[in-house]
Amino acid sequence: MVDNSYEKQHLKKLRIFIYITIALIFSMIFLFISIFLLFFSMAGILDFVYFTPQIAIFSFLISIVFSVLAIKNLFGKILLALNIFLMLFMIFYGP
Repeated sequence: MVDNSYEKQHLKKLRIFIYITIALIFSMIFLFISIFLLFFSMAGILDFVYFTPQIAIFSFLISIVFSVLAIKNLFGKILLALNIFLMLFMIFYGP
């Protein structure tokens, strides 16, 4: 008789790891674009006309979605809080 509970638990951990990895990738994209907007551009994060803020908001939304999917893990909660605080910082203190 095969014990499937260990395999299911391992697949669940793997799925959460993949969610966190994807959320972290898009969070880093959002962070680098935010730094670019702060130092080199005169556009804000909410200027939808320009291409750079569109990429930043799109990567922010993807990161939020995958962070919410991994909310049961501590790193998922940290990424979610980091993304929200970074977006609030870019809205209020950006340009």
